[in-house]
Amino acid sequence: MQLRHLLPAALLLSMVCCMSAQNSPGNTNIVAVRLIGPNGNPGPVVQSPRVVKTDAEWEKQLGPAAYRVLRAKGTEAPFCGNLLDNHKDGVYFCAGCGLPLFASSSKFNSGTGWPSFYMPFASENITEIRDVSLGMARTEILCARCDGHLGHVFDDGPAPTHLRYCLNSVSLIFKDEAEVKKMGAEVAR
Repeated sequence: MQLRHLLPAALLLSMVCCMSAQNSPGNTNIVAVRLIGPNGNPGPVVQSPRVVKTDAEWEKQLGPAAYRVLRAKGTEAPFCGNLLDNHKDGVYFCAGCGLPLFASSSKFNSGTGWPSFYMPFASENITEIRDVSLGMARTEILCARCDGHLGHVFDDGPAPTHLRYCLNSVSLIFKDEAEVKKMGAEVAR
C-alpha cells in the first residue's frame, strides 16, 4: 500500500528532473564548440545547437557513400578517398554539419591510405568514444555537433602529439585557405 502512494511522487520527481535537465547548462541539445575565428584560426568557445536529423534526412543530404560512413559508422576503402592526397592549405569541415574539424597544418602522410592528422582544429569539436567492434579496442572519433562518424584516433602519430586521427575523406569537406579567410573576415564584421 505504501509503494502505491510513492509511485505518483516518483513520477513527479522524474518529470521535474527531466525538465530541469533540459534547461540546465549540461543540456545535451547544445554543444560547446569553436568555429572559424576572424583570422581563420579557432574562435572562442560558443554554444551551438546539436544537429539532429532523421535517417531519411541524413541520407538525402549526404548521399549513400557519406551516409554509410557518417551515420552507419562504415569505412571507405584505403587509398580511395578524394582528400588523401590533398596538399592545399585550408580546413577540413564535417560533411554532415559544417563544423571545422582539422587544419591542413596538422595533416601528415601516415601511409595508411586515409587522411591523417596529429591534432584536431579544436579539441571541443571532436568527441572520442571507446569502440570495441571488430574484436579490438579502439577510440572512435565523432563530430561533436552532429555525432557523425569520422574515423578513429591511434597513438602512433608524429610529434608533438604522437596521435594519428585517421579519417574517412567522405566524412569531410575541404575549404582552402582563401575560403577560410573569407569566413573569418565575415565573423570579424
